[in-house]
Amino acid sequence: MIPMLCTIWLVGGGAAAATVTTTTATDATPGAKPPITLELVEARVRERNPEIQAALAAARAARAMASAAAAWPAPGLGVSYEDFPRPGFAPGEADRKSVDITQEIPFPGKTLLARRAGSADARKAEAEARRVVQEQVFMARQAWWDLVVAVESARVVARAREAMTQVVELSGRRSQFGQVGRMEQLMDPMARMESASLKAKALDLRQERRTAETQLSALMGLDPAGDLGEPEASVPSESLTPEDAAWLDAGLDDSPTVAVALQDLKAMQARRTQARAGWFPDFMLQYRAVDMKDGLRTGMAMAKVTVPFVWFWGPVGENRAATEEVLASTEMIRQARLEVRRMASEEISRLGIVREQLAIFDGEIIPQTGRALDFAVSGYQSGSIGPADVLTAVGAFVSMNIERLMLKAQIGRSVAVLARLKGEKSGGNR
Repeated sequence: MIPMLCTIWLVGGGAAAATVTTTTATDATPGAKPPITLELVEARVRERNPEIQAALAAARAARAMASAAAAWPAPGLGVSYEDFPRPGFAPGEADRKSVDITQEIPFPGKTLLARRAGSADARKAEAEARRVVQEQVFMARQAWWDLVVAVESARVVARAREAMTQVVELSGRRSQFGQVGRMEQLMDPMARMESASLKAKALDLRQERRTAETQLSALMGLDPAGDLGEPEASVPSESLTPEDAAWLDAGLDDSPTVAVALQDLKAMQARRTQARAGWFPDFMLQYRAVDMKDGLRTGMAMAKVTVPFVWFWGPVGENRAATEEVLASTEMIRQARLEVRRMASEEISRLGIVREQLAIFDGEIIPQTGRALDFAVSGYQSGSIGPADVLTAVGAFVSMNIERLMLKAQIGRSVAVLARLKGEKSGGNR
């Protein structure tokens, strides 16, 4: 009786056993990998995630193109030979030899407008890169909590399997010595079925863990076939509370989604200004130096100017299109702000409710599941509790503990969602 009660107390008896103990760095097996933390995962994602690196490279490329946009068109250099005898190709006997130099010159200010448009595109690419960073870190946080739930749920199931193993052994001994009636005889196969079910559940959790590990490895730029090791016990950050919503009213320009839309508007405005400059003419200068066969040397200078307003419908269409693109970007900003406010308001509400639910589980439900499991198994040992009650207690212990883990993870997920919407880094452990 005493060994059995000790086992059940370790499984779930009392408030002290309400939550499953997690492995810490000091408990790690010598030679095993140290536990990984959420902070380490986030740092690796920021440093090695391929999509983040691609977005940062695209931003650098856009910045380089902004400088290139300010350059004039490349000058032209040409050499010509005229009036040499035919048939044949004899440039040395040509009567006229000339060298031409040409240079196109945009209307003053056009290159400045082009550079401004390129700079606006570069700022948009940089804002997009920041959005990609926040998105990839957010995905890593979600995968992290998937991993934590799978690992800690596996520990809950392992403890329940220990209890069911003791129950199966006790039921088998009773059946062997004929100490049970028909109702109790049903306990042996039912207990074995429940034990097998927990074993299958453990296999499902193993696959969920592997799925989370591969996703985390890919986000960190590591080989998905590798082993990440045990996650460190995590507590969701308290840095964001349901009342922490002042940023929704103070302005949303720091939100990555809104920032990209805002930079897109500025880029469209710069392109509209650049399109309006299309009404102004461009110039071309040309100089030619000519050597004649008789020794006479002459020169020629020429200036050309474009007349864009002759085919006026070209500039008109470009300006109209640029104006409509500005209007479209303006509406996209409004939509982005509304969407961020909607998602943030919904997540803040969910965060407050889940924290209240978790407090109920920690203070009322989980301790009672441990007591129920303790009383059910000890009562079955004494013969005062039937098989159905034992199985119900074991099932409640597993389901309630896993639901508590899901609530804990949901807090971490909601904090991650708000951090992504707000555009600021949030901690994962404390």
